[in-house]
Amino acid sequence: MNINVSANVREVTRSLNAIQKKQIPFAMAGALNDVAFKSGPKGRVLGKQADKTFAGGAPPFTQRGFKVNKATKQNLTAEVFVDKLQSKYMRFQIKGGTRFPERKSMLISTDKTRLNRFGNITPATYAKLINDKTKYFKGVPKGSAGQQYEGIWERVGRSKRKPGGQRIRMVARYIDRAQYRPLFPFAQTTAGVVFGQQGGITDRFRARLKQALRTAK
Repeated sequence: MNINVSANVREVTRSLNAIQKKQIPFAMAGALNDVAFKSGPKGRVLGKQADKTFAGGAPPFTQRGFKVNKATKQNLTAEVFVDKLQSKYMRFQIKGGTRFPERKSMLISTDKTRLNRFGNITPATYAKLINDKTKYFKGVPKGSAGQQYEGIWERVGRSKRKPGGQRIRMVARYIDRAQYRPLFPFAQTTAGVVFGQQGGITDRFRARLKQALRTAK
């Protein structure tokens, strides 16, 4: 995402003389970093928006994924982005699209799956589903056919007389693709910070320029 703030700069610097204008790159780098860090890292605006967007809030791993590359006087570009690991799933939350598994299939929850408060299958739950073969089995039950039955099934009502249980229920399902619609407003949230009336780029540039002119030698 690229945001052009040149118009905001011209408005503030129109009355500066040649010597004062030498401080513009220093002030702009500071202002860009101010709004980038207000947007990006954990606990800031994007993190709060993620908590509002996702049911149960955004897990800590997702919160840690919002990163910033700082601007400098030589490179007046600050970048707010989602880190590599988190972007594997967050890009679908931001842009939508079709997600394909890295291997043969991917596992999704059903209404019988035990989830954490963020709506995810935890590693501990996944390990139990895979490894506890007396309680769970993987595949398609006998008498059924079709991909909609491909998953992990729980044997319910097990006993010594009926070790296979009285019935079965699907607790997770295997699929070969998942369709997403855009959900997380990454661009809109970041632009709201950059062009905000309080603490936005114009506000921060004025403050940074004032500081630079006061300390300039």
